[in-house]
Amino acid sequence: MSSMREEKLSQSPLVDFLWHSEKPTDGVYVASADASWDMIFTRTHDEKTKVLLCGPAFKTAQVPYFSGDKHIGICYKPWAMFTGIPMTTMLNGGVLLPTPSEDTFVLQGRTWEFPTYENIDEFVAEQEKRGCLKADPIIRDVLENRPVDMSLRSIQRYFIKTIGMSPRRVRQINSARTAVKLLRQGRTLSEVAYELDYADLPHMTRMLRRYTGYTSHGNKYRGEPV
Repeated sequence: MSSMREEKLSQSPLVDFLWHSEKPTDGVYVASADASWDMIFTRTHDEKTKVLLCGPAFKTAQVPYFSGDKHIGICYKPWAMFTGIPMTTMLNGGVLLPTPSEDTFVLQGRTWEFPTYENIDEFVAEQEKRGCLKADPIIRDVLENRPVDMSLRSIQRYFIKTIGMSPRRVRQINSARTAVKLLRQGRTLSEVAYELDYADLPHMTRMLRRYTGYTSHGNKYRGEPV
C-alpha cells in the first residue's frame, strides 16, 4: 500500500494515538484486530465526508480505499467506553454515522463539527465533557495489572460483557499490534519474540497471522501500519 500517514499522541488519557493519512492510489487495506473503539473521519477526493465508528474487534477486515481520500483517526484505549452505545451491536463491526452536512455528523444524539487533525484533541475533550466518553476503571486496572476486587471468573464475565472478549484475548491483540510496530522499526523477529514473551517464533507467527492477517515476516515488510 502506498500511503502518506502521520501519527501523534493525544492529550487525553482515553486515547492511544491519533493519526491522519492521504491515499494517492486505490487499494485495499487489511485492518488488524483492535481491542478498542475507533473513529475514522474521511473526506473524499470530491469533498464528501464520512464518519465511521468502529467497535472492538478480534478479527481482521479488508477495507477498500480510494485515491484522494483523506482520513483522520482516533484509536481509543481499550478502557474508553462510548456511553449509550451497546457493545453487542458493534463488536467486529462499525457503522457510518449520519452526516447532515459536509461539516457535521451526529453521534449519540448530538450534532458535532467535523474535526481537523489540529483540533481533534479538542473534539475528544468535548466528548468527555458531555459525558459521551468515559473510562471503565475495571478494564483499565486489569489491563494495567492493578489489583481488582473481583474473582477471575467475574473479571472474565465483565470483559466479555463490556468489550466482547476476554482479558487474555485483549492482551494477545495488543501484543500482536506492538510486535508489528517493533518489526516495522527494524527489530529482528527473534528480538521481538523475546521482548514480548512469545514462546517461540512459530508462536509469534501464529498470533500475528490470526490478529493482523500477515505472518511475522510479512508484517515486517507489509508497508502499512496496524
